[in-house]
Amino acid sequence: MQIVRLLVDHDCPFSRPVATAPGARVTHLCHRGNEAVLELHADDPDAVSALGSAYRRIGGELLYEAPDRSAALVQFPRCACCQSGKVIPTLEEAGDLYLPPSTYAADGENYQFLAREERLDPHLLDRLPDGVTVLRVGTKPLTSVAFEGGFLVPVGVLFRELTSRQRQALLAGILRGYYRIPRTVHTEELARSFGISRPAFEALLRKAENKLAAALFPYLAIPGAATVDADSAPDRAP
Repeated sequence: MQIVRLLVDHDCPFSRPVATAPGARVTHLCHRGNEAVLELHADDPDAVSALGSAYRRIGGELLYEAPDRSAALVQFPRCACCQSGKVIPTLEEAGDLYLPPSTYAADGENYQFLAREERLDPHLLDRLPDGVTVLRVGTKPLTSVAFEGGFLVPVGVLFRELTSRQRQALLAGILRGYYRIPRTVHTEELARSFGISRPAFEALLRKAENKLAAALFPYLAIPGAATVDADSAPDRAP
């Protein structure tokens, strides 16, 4: 068995609005062509509002919009992408299992499937309707079974508490080797690149790490592992 990842270009009612909104992302969950929910994200709040308006004009219902307008949920009674592009139905008819969610961005639509065969059927993608262009195909063998303990952690949950400066500090630490073993950079050098003192940079980095740890805490429980008392759970970073 193998995991198949597809990036396709398709002029779909769901992907059309995000195709002209660079930096916006839409996560798509559907129930086999029936009810569909789109999760909208963009760094620009106006872009999220514009996407929401575009989807409402084609029959979507706004279920939720974040107070800072960084994200929104829109629901449809039918999945327009399944009805037109038919990427999910086509591959499932061939015996592959759709692994949600799919995502839309300016570069195309991303899908993931669990395929039974060790090699991808070379004629499988030819069954997709006209108008669906496959931009990229990636496969990897299924080497372990871990679906039982798997879960999806919303990226927004992990990062929503971080300030822009805290994100930059984490990214600089990762890219320049602060988290490698052994380290290839020290906080004094990172602090200089930020134009601040070493103690100030270390405090910035520590706050970012604390916020990530606090956001991950609810997802770290493993069935059968020792439970943690509420009193010993980490406090959220200020």
